[in-house]
Amino acid sequence: MAPPPPFPGEQSGAGVRALLEERARRLGPHRFLTLPGASLTYAETDEVANRAANALAALGCGAGDVVMARCGNGLPLVATWFACMKLGAVFMPVNPLLRGEPLRRVMAHAGGQVVVCDAGLHPELAVVAPGLPELRHTLVAGGPAPAGTSSWEAVVGAAPSTAPPPPPDDPAAPTKLMYTSGTTGVPKGVVWSRACEATWARCYGDELIPLAEGETVYSCLPLSHVTCQGTTLAALWNGASASIDASFDPYGFWRRVRAAEAVAFSFVGTILSVLGRRPPQPDDGDNPVRRALGAGAPASGWRTFERRFGLTIVDVWGQTETASCWTMPERLPQRPGTVGRPAPRFAARLVADTGAEAAGGEVGELWIRPHRALAMFSGYLGEDGRLLPPGDGEGWYHTGDLMRRHDDGELSFLGRRRDAIRRRGEMIAADDVEAGALAHPGVLEAAAVGVPAEDEADEDVKLSVVPRPGAVLDPVELHGFLRAQLPRFMVPRFLDVRAELPKTPTTRVQKYRLQEEGTAGCWDARPALRRRGPARAPGP
Repeated sequence: MAPPPPFPGEQSGAGVRALLEERARRLGPHRFLTLPGASLTYAETDEVANRAANALAALGCGAGDVVMARCGNGLPLVATWFACMKLGAVFMPVNPLLRGEPLRRVMAHAGGQVVVCDAGLHPELAVVAPGLPELRHTLVAGGPAPAGTSSWEAVVGAAPSTAPPPPPDDPAAPTKLMYTSGTTGVPKGVVWSRACEATWARCYGDELIPLAEGETVYSCLPLSHVTCQGTTLAALWNGASASIDASFDPYGFWRRVRAAEAVAFSFVGTILSVLGRRPPQPDDGDNPVRRALGAGAPASGWRTFERRFGLTIVDVWGQTETASCWTMPERLPQRPGTVGRPAPRFAARLVADTGAEAAGGEVGELWIRPHRALAMFSGYLGEDGRLLPPGDGEGWYHTGDLMRRHDDGELSFLGRRRDAIRRRGEMIAADDVEAGALAHPGVLEAAAVGVPAEDEADEDVKLSVVPRPGAVLDPVELHGFLRAQLPRFMVPRFLDVRAELPKTPTTRVQKYRLQEEGTAGCWDARPALRRRGPARAPGP
């Protein structure tokens, strides 16, 4: 199948700005966005994007400048995102769960001079601000602006509502900078071009969340991640509506979906697991949803979930780096445990450890190469501001993800080659957890691994530590220390105090052995299972 043709603006410097402005002209009074605390028509969305763009321009932001947004789901984040499209600036969403050194590190690397920040998140930003020498302006939204900052509402409200001049026509110009979880030690800044984001918007709306004009899609995922952003742009592409919630509420989920009259929603596997475990209700099937789109759906409960709630699960594979290059089912209903086949925009290989093509049924790393330039990310942002190329000498991007191809051509995702842990929809760098533990004065060595959670779709964090000579580590005290050091989603559930870590002859930690050992004998942070004192005497 040939790649679909571009839409007007996709292969020009206009990008998604052209799409937003066309929809505002044609569908102006129709509802586009329902956000926590705000509801916007297409025309109102375009107007607030103009105001935010003019406000940023008055602060010195223009084409190519990085604008950071540390916000939860809401109008300030969406307005900043769309304002960057208007200016040709580079939108950099900051994961609101980050704090401390992980927060300072990504913001310092991005080098933005302006940040929009929710008032409730500003105290944590203020802690790291002295380590951000390039930060000049902080716009605080949703509350009083502390000394040295400005009110986002006041600045944007006073700005003109007319569209700013278009940026230079350059489809390869950067438009978005998003950071990975840091699976190789330091988070990488993924750079998308204007044409990349525009292609992604079109394909998300055509393939992953197809909607009729006026229909609604619902999401409770964070807008700092690409899935919720893609859900929003799918609605924009189709002339539909997006209802974006603040977060996942397992008790209010279906009530909110029904209130939005949503025909589709986006998910991470944990959401399906939690909803599936709730006691059946007589009205489970009484909802408007046709499709649930996401990744990590638990295979064991897949069909039961579809029957119970009267919908179709669409489980796909993709990465921040790959943008519109994803896998998707060729037909529905999809076979549980599969992620479909490569979309027509790229070639794909499964490569075994030997470097040869993986044979039928053999596990291999997925390599991809887009057929057309600017269909996926442009590269990683280097320390000197230059782009590091995304592929090898032949243009193949090595995804680091392991897959198996079945006899019918469908793929199954088996895990990541790189050292990362998936928890509650977040990808956690083991290095970050280990660095937090090594900051404890009693910890000599530390190794973090993912272990299966009860829901099959997620992982819990297990941290194995070796005490310094003469030190006695109390898991309760160590857990409290880590809670103060790390974002909540990184804090280990299981703590394993031991005399030594299993290692190779070259002293590399054999993390697979720590995973194979499981959690028997580990201290468990769950309140119902918590025990005081060492879980067991340290031993090999």
